[in-house]
Amino acid sequence: MNFGLILLETEVGHELPIPAVGFGLIAFGLLVLLLLATLSMGKGRPHS
Repeated sequence: MNFGLILLETEVGHELPIPAVGFGLIAFGLLVLLLLATLSMGKGRPHS
């Protein structure tokens, strides 16, 4: 466990290719798309 943490701490230069705000907006957009897909699949099916 400690070895993995040391490896994570020593690696430098791993940054996101886009700003954090852009990454968050893309993630939020994907979540909204998944929500809309879920809602569209659930319509028209009456509950028992």
